[in-house]
Formats: sequence, C-alpha cells, structure tokens
Amino acid sequence: MNGQSSQAIVSFYPHTKEAFLQYLRDKPSSRRVSRLDRESLLEWLMNPSKRPTSQTEFSRRNYVRKTFTWDMESRKLLAKPKDEGGYRVVILEENIADTVEWVHESNGHAGWDSTWKSINTSYYGILRSDVIFLLKQCQICACIPCKQPKVSRASSADKSSALEPRSIPDSEDTIEPDDVVWDPWTLADLPDERLQNGHLEDRIRLSTVQHTAARAEGSSRTGD
Repeated sequence: MNGQSSQAIVSFYPHTKEAFLQYLRDKPSSRRVSRLDRESLLEWLMNPSKRPTSQTEFSRRNYVRKTFTWDMESRKLLAKPKDEGGYRVVILEENIADTVEWVHESNGHAGWDSTWKSINTSYYGILRSDVIFLLKQCQICACIPCKQPKVSRASSADKSSALEPRSIPDSEDTIEPDDVVWDPWTLADLPDERLQNGHLEDRIRLSTVQHTAARAEGSSRTGD
C-alpha cells in the first residue's frame, strides 16, 4: 500500500461515526430499528406459534405483519411498499452511518436532498435528520468549494475583492487635498458650534472655487 492510499480522505472519520452513535442515543426514534427491535420483528414474522397476550401485542403483531416481511432468498428483513415504490431493506441503527456513507459516495457526494431521496427509496430505518447530521461531517464535501456554506463563500469573495487594486479616475479636474489653499483662521473666532460648522463648510467651498478659478486662468494665459 502506498503513502497516498494510506492517507486517503474518507467521507466519515471514526470519531464522526462515534459522535453519530451518541446522537442516536440522545435522540431516539421509533422509526429506527435496533438489534433488539429486529429480533422482535422476526419473531412475530417467523414464529407462527407465538400468540399475543395482550391487546398491545395483538396490535403490534398486526402492524409488523402489515409493514414487514422476511425475504428467504436474500435473508433480509424488508419493509413492504407504501402506495408506490418497492421493498426497502431494513437498516439497523448500528449500520446507519455505513449505509449513508455508501449511498453518498455512490451518488458522487450529492447534496442532502438527493442523498436522502436515494436512501428513502431503498432503505427503511434511516431518518432525514440522520442523513443531514452525517453529511455535515463529510470530509470530502468539505474540500469542494461549491458545497461550502453560502456565507463562507461570500466571505471569501469579499476578502478576494478587498485585495484587488482599485482603479482611480484619471481626471484633470480632480482636486486633491494638497491642492486646496487654506487661509489662516481659527475656530475660536466663530460664535458657536453650529456657526463654526457652517462657516467651515463655506470656507472650504470658497477656497476650492478660488483654486479652480486660478488653475483655469493659468491655463488660459499659457494658451495665449
């Protein structure tokens, strides 16, 4: 085995799968199937001598026989079709991460919706929230720019544009700060702050106009 293959990036690291198992314990659901659940389902399906001892067990048996079946050829527990579609393989909780990983890699690391559609069509016992939890941790998707969150992409674009040199208009009429001739005066001579601000604007405007006129007059004399 060469160095590249030994360091190949996998979709879900072991610690991701361990975190997912903890997630399953923290957020249990009756729509998932544990190993004990599977044994109970098979007993109701495969043991004709087993009789319900309560109304709850009677309802449970009817539900199991209506919803599941055991395929003798493939030796797999299957969920029967609902309205449309075909039989779906029942996935145990302990195998959810591996199943999602396999489907996600098979469909070219497509997004949440596409991966969930493929899983929901072929498998039973996996929730959409399970798929989202795992795909958020996919290491390969994290390396693909188009799969990064929009906020991150926008932030990167802003940083790139900030580094680009900005063009400055090349106009002869542009007045730079150093071109303005300021007359000597002090703010202490003005009566109040409001008048100070207004007078300041007038002085700036007047100095700018005077400077522009002086430049125009100088250009006219040079032309003559």
